[in-house]
Amino acid sequence: PIAANDWSVGVGTGPFVFGDFLERRVRVVTGEGPPAFTTVVLSAATRAGGSVDIGRRIHDRWAVRLEGTFTNAPLRLEQKNASGDGNELNGADLDVTTFMLPLVFRINRNGAIRFHVMAGPALALYRGNAPAGEASEPLFEETQKEIGGAFGGGVGWWLSDQFAIEGNITDIITTSPFEREDFS
Repeated sequence: PIAANDWSVGVGTGPFVFGDFLERRVRVVTGEGPPAFTTVVLSAATRAGGSVDIGRRIHDRWAVRLEGTFTNAPLRLEQKNASGDGNELNGADLDVTTFMLPLVFRINRNGAIRFHVMAGPALALYRGNAPAGEASEPLFEETQKEIGGAFGGGVGWWLSDQFAIEGNITDIITTSPFEREDFS
């Protein structure tokens, strides 16, 4: 963040790790022996993305931050059998944009190394793209909006009163953009 009195502006990059959007357990009957169960999981691959934020200090220990993050990741379909092995198939791409408005609590407000925790509401926007080079339909008719929450923490290395290098880990939890009706 670059501070201007009580305001700060930040830009960043880092990996985006996605949870499971959909998990389905399927019973496979082959006619020989007992039925086997297979679990199919739909997720997105881990990809790098960017973030931009603007913050406002409310008190020595408290601040509020508006942050937007942006990434594009291929969907990943993994089939797990009883032994835990699976196969990954790359499918369509998913553009994900999130906005969050966390309240930030600064654990220590002075010193070169400063820690903080944060929590607040979040909005995730998912837009699906058809696989490259194929003339298929997009994943969604329109952008899917999911409301949820964000929480996390971080540490800042303050090089001066006006400039810091900050590292954050944030978890944004929303419902899946996929509906049961999307899959037969």
